[in-house]
Amino acid sequence: EEEKVRKEQYYVAKKSDFLVTVKLTGQLVSTDVEVLKSNLEGQTTIETIVEEGTQVNGPTDYTIAEGDTLESIAEKHRKAELNIKRLNAELELDWTNLSKGTEIQIPGDLLAELDPLSFKERINSQEIAVQRAENLLLRSQGTVETLKLSSELAQKMAENNYTNALMDLDKLKNNTISNEIVKTRGAIANLETDVELAEKNLTAYTKLKELGFVSDLEVLRQESSRDKASHQIKVLKAELEAYIKYDQVSLLSVKELTVDEARVQIEKQKVLNAANMRDALSNVVTNERTLELEKEKLVDLNEQMANTKIYAPQDGTVLYWSDRWKRGEPIMEGSKVYKGQNLIKLPRTSSLKVDLSVPQAKRKQLRVGMRVYVEVEDVKLPGTLSFLSATVDTNRRGHTEKSYFKAEVSIDSSSFPDSVSEGMAVTVEMLVINLEGENQRIKVPNQCVTTRMITEDTPQTGCWVLDPDSGQHTWRPVTIEYSDENFIAVKPENDPGRGLRENELVHLSPLTEAENLNLEEAVMGKGEIDFEKIPSKPLESEEAEQAEGATDVSAKDEGTKEVAAKAEKEASEEGSETNGEAADENTKTENEGKNSE
Repeated sequence: EEEKVRKEQYYVAKKSDFLVTVKLTGQLVSTDVEVLKSNLEGQTTIETIVEEGTQVNGPTDYTIAEGDTLESIAEKHRKAELNIKRLNAELELDWTNLSKGTEIQIPGDLLAELDPLSFKERINSQEIAVQRAENLLLRSQGTVETLKLSSELAQKMAENNYTNALMDLDKLKNNTISNEIVKTRGAIANLETDVELAEKNLTAYTKLKELGFVSDLEVLRQESSRDKASHQIKVLKAELEAYIKYDQVSLLSVKELTVDEARVQIEKQKVLNAANMRDALSNVVTNERTLELEKEKLVDLNEQMANTKIYAPQDGTVLYWSDRWKRGEPIMEGSKVYKGQNLIKLPRTSSLKVDLSVPQAKRKQLRVGMRVYVEVEDVKLPGTLSFLSATVDTNRRGHTEKSYFKAEVSIDSSSFPDSVSEGMAVTVEMLVINLEGENQRIKVPNQCVTTRMITEDTPQTGCWVLDPDSGQHTWRPVTIEYSDENFIAVKPENDPGRGLRENELVHLSPLTEAENLNLEEAVMGKGEIDFEKIPSKPLESEEAEQAEGATDVSAKDEGTKEVAAKAEKEASEEGSETNGEAADENTKTENEGKNSE
């Protein structure tokens, strides 16, 4: 195999001043802003919208004059009637009879108009439904009144039937039965008299027959009259006996039952009247509730119709709403919008602040109250970190596993250049700590520090350090105390096997120590990297090391595979040119480190 020669680059570890800052990008927003959103149900489109940057006016006062109506006021000011009513809802005005001198508010300038879809037709249909519900309610209320009258009449009829039944029973007991008995007995007595008369006539006619004055026919006629009267007597007596024994009891029983039925009918009528009244009242309540629901639907539809027009609630400059972390259609005519979507911002004041999203790795270095410098359009403004969320901003996760925290920076300046306005992107630099004097730490470029797997599940952060005696690279675990975009401050360690010491040579390309890189698994965080110590020729002159800072050493890499060479190339490409130049230049002089900060 051909011997491949590679120039190893090192960084001389030494203590130096380190101004630790955190740089983030943010967005200028107003500290007090009125956000206008779409309150229309479902999805619709923007028909018209005022241009961004337009100065608009809010509501104005108006005094009602003689003869003013809601329609005339709306036509005069070119505002929607529903929006005028909604803006003055707290006044509880009778819009059909407005009082002269009453002060109302007229909506501000029209900012946006949304597609009303089919709300006009739906409102007309709902008004018809309300009218029908009112008719049903009136009809049910009339049914209650008529039911009261019919119930009273039915109750009186039941009571009257009961009274008549009692009278019929009393008549039967005290008159009808006794009269029938007396009548029958009188008839029997009359027949008995007729029998006696017939007997006498028969005797007389018999003697006359014997004398020859009458014929046998007359005698037979008298006998027949006697026999008929006797027979009628027997029949009447039998009927009288049956009447007294059976008919009297039956008639009394029927009349008594009629009385009982009449009495029960009174109670039944009371229950029936109460049930009918409950049903009628229930229908009234149901129709009242139905009318309320229909009116609520009508009010809701009117509200939705009013939501199609968005008026300025205050004076201000129109700014379209933009969400940094979400993709969607721009705010413009024809864009689709949904309920709750923010459309327009109207700042109440000219004061601004900065909205930030802090990565999880930077969160622990920040604290509320830190001094901040905001750079926008080549202008630096002082500020303070006024808010730092303790919980993760779930809206920033997106499709990655990175975590971010919301933060806000209040700008101390109250006057801004004309070129600075809300929505602009800014760079925020937060001062974490100034490591100088006794607080100095050993500072190395970010590329010097890497992570290796010491076991299958345990990673370890450290550097590769050149052993001057053996000329080989040794692994040195380190603890990162502070860091910024270019450098890392290493925490001092008492353990000789941990941390860095001044004047040690730290490898600037630690990835070249990878014997075998599994890039596919490394991306997923599953791979394990095995490191190999590769001998390197030390520098021949210590003076050259101290003067130049970064030293090139020739080494024959006999056992390095092509994968390691490719990894070195990729690692050198990933590191910024600024970091590489800082690594070479920071060791030339002690003052150049401060200049780079």
